[in-house]
Amino acid sequence: MPIRIHGAATSMQNLTADLQYYVCYASSPGAFTNPNPNPPPSEELARLVNIQVTGSPLDQSQKNFEVFLMSIGLRAMPVVLSDPAAVIQLADYTPELSGEGFVWKFAVERGVQFYNFTPYGTPGPVGLLVDDLNGVIIPTGVRITTVTGSPSGWGKNVAFSRMDSI
Repeated sequence: MPIRIHGAATSMQNLTADLQYYVCYASSPGAFTNPNPNPPPSEELARLVNIQVTGSPLDQSQKNFEVFLMSIGLRAMPVVLSDPAAVIQLADYTPELSGEGFVWKFAVERGVQFYNFTPYGTPGPVGLLVDDLNGVIIPTGVRITTVTGSPSGWGKNVAFSRMDSI
């Protein structure tokens, strides 16, 4: 085997630009106590945003997660992401939601990609996430609702926050 003489070149992947970290909170009754990726059709709407990642494209929760991820990716595709973690009480993580659900962390390569600088819509660092995802229908028929008092009649079931570091 030859000895490397010059340099230290290796194959690797580098992320460049400005990584910005986000946390998504999704209300999903039963996410922690009954983590069923394929609830019976009679329970799908009651499970709300069931985004459990299973790796099987046939699982209903996996389909929900993929539509959710693609909806975010229309503006900026996450380059670093975790699997959604089921928690017993979302109120321990965000004041906007309560009950069981999922906490999901991801990062994009653009620092202000979801920042709404305009007076239209929801202002702030996650304003465009809130506005873009409000009204998306996931495969189980659940409407993602990111605002309080939606005229659709669906209660708020998803919230976002931006973090400066992991």
